[in-house]
Formats: sequence, C-alpha cells, structure tokens
Amino acid sequence: IFMRDLRLLLMSALILLAGSLFPLSGCQAKEQSPEKPTAVEPAKRGEPASGVIFPRAVIDDSGIMLTIPSRPERIISLTMFSDDILLELVEKKRLLGVTAFAGDRNISNIAERVADIDNKLTLNVEIILALQPDIVFVADWSDADKVKQLKDAGITVFLLASPVSIDEIRKKISVIAGAVGEEEKGKELIGRMDEDLKQVAARVSGIPKEERLTVLEYAIWGTSPGEGTTWNELTAHAGLINAVSYLPVNEFRQVPLSKEKLLELDPDILILPGWVYGDPEGAESFFNEILEDPALRTLRAVRSKRVYRMPENLKSSTSHYLAAGIQWLARTAYPDLFSQNSEE
Repeated sequence: IFMRDLRLLLMSALILLAGSLFPLSGCQAKEQSPEKPTAVEPAKRGEPASGVIFPRAVIDDSGIMLTIPSRPERIISLTMFSDDILLELVEKKRLLGVTAFAGDRNISNIAERVADIDNKLTLNVEIILALQPDIVFVADWSDADKVKQLKDAGITVFLLASPVSIDEIRKKISVIAGAVGEEEKGKELIGRMDEDLKQVAARVSGIPKEERLTVLEYAIWGTSPGEGTTWNELTAHAGLINAVSYLPVNEFRQVPLSKEKLLELDPDILILPGWVYGDPEGAESFFNEILEDPALRTLRAVRSKRVYRMPENLKSSTSHYLAAGIQWLARTAYPDLFSQNSEE
C-alpha cells in the first residue's frame, strides 16, 4: 500500500481536493490596475472592500484588483472553502453553482444543504459562460488558461488561496463578504466561529504544556502533516501537540514517516483517514491494517486503544467548519473535560 506510484496518485488527488488535504448578465466587471481602483478607498490586499456601496474594488489572492460594479446576484463557487462561506452569506437563489465535491457527504460539511442546487461544477469554461455569472470564485492553483478564457469573456474571476490558520479564515471570510456585499453576515459568521473556538479553549487552555497529549495524523501513503498546515492549527487549538511539528516537511508540507520513525515518535493518539479518494473501503482497510500490523503492536496509541478515524469533512476543512474539527479532536483527546459534570 506504500508503493511509490500509489503514494503519488493519492497525494495528487488529495492536493486537488484540498485547496479545498483539499470554484454574465448581471455584471460585466473587468480587472482594474492597482493605479485605478474604483472603490471609495484603495483596497488593500487580503482585506475587504471599504464602504457599503457599489461599485467597489477588491484584491484577490493573486494580487489582482477587481472592480465589482454592483452587488453580485449570480455567483459561482469553485472551491470548497467558498462553498462553505457563501452558503452562510447569500441567499441560495444567488448561488448559481458550487463545486462538484460539495454534495459528497464524505468530505463536505454542506452536502444536504446544497442538494437543491442543480449546478455541481468543475472549471468547465463553456458551462460557466452559459450560466452567465456575475462573479466566479476559483482556487488560485486553477488552470491558468481556463481562468484567462473566463476573464477575456468579461467574467469577474476571484482567485482564492486556501487559508491555513484561523486568522486567515477570518480574513478571507471578510474579503468574500465584501465582494458579495454581505459584510454584516460575514461578521456574524466570524463571531459564531469564534464562539465555538472560545468554548473549546475554555476546556483545554488550562492543560499544562507538559501534560498535553501528542497526536499524529497518519496518511495512507505514509506521511503526516507538519508545520504550516491546517492540521497543525487544529491540534494546537484542541490542546494537543502535533508529534511531527518540529520535523522538516516536503513540498506538500508533509513529513514522510517510516514505521520505524512512527514507533520512535510514539504518539499518545493516532488519527487515521476517515475517507480515501477513489476507494470506498480504503479507510476501514487501512485502519485494520494498522491495528493488525505486528510491527506496530508496541505503539502507545495502539496499546491504549487510542487510534481513531476522524471524519474527513472535519479534518480537511479550511473554512469556519475547522472549529467543528477542533471540537471533535479536543473531545476525543480529553473526554473528561467535556463530560456533563465538567460542562456544569
């Protein structure tokens, strides 16, 4: 299962999803140069447009300034992050389409809520042009030629990078809210997320550093996410220590781990995939393989029966749903802190 070709195939699939582990008639906005913004005040990169009126200027995550002449009414989302956020900010009738993955209950937090949105899309230029959107949110790693075709056709295309930290999530919610004219709803969404985080922090913040449990997420191809990943952020907010946070990462910010290194790290808790791309039985098979591997019987997490399959929609989220992932991990690691008596 750890053969090189399988590792590369699965890693490539996850990277394509993560960015999301991973988106004409109403508005014909065109890109503007930074020297000629039409907002009330010059927009700053990574910050929402100023004021509450249109037209306004926003700067996407590629550094391009976009002029939005009126409140977008026909919106397409082609990233899972923007799917999550826009569903909280705008009426569903304004959301023309979401990503093809939004309806997959294995990896999406909004599958049931988008069931009645007909257009589950990929970056198909012909289909998108036919839908005549006012604005399209796409991942910053999307096919540059297809993005150019949309822009050349007069479509406002907002390139969006996947956030890694809670602070970046807050900022991107504000930026998207500004772009679609829903600043107050953006503030409300950030407030709800912060309240969820506050409730977890109230339970785990008092754990002394030397008593915090170590946790390691172990992927099916034999790697673990290290520094600069949402997993690292998730573990820190859950009151845990990422067992590989001090180790060097590869180009995907993953730490390759042999079984020998895994035994050396010997984490208190081992987190395994809740879902494997293209293999419905893959997560369960891998879970059983780890538990039954004679070489891993001495692993602390195995001996103490603290090996868990974390739901992929929580583990891989880069939106406000990361707070739900933090809560799941904290409750799993420190159940006594979340018992009924503790909450009273």
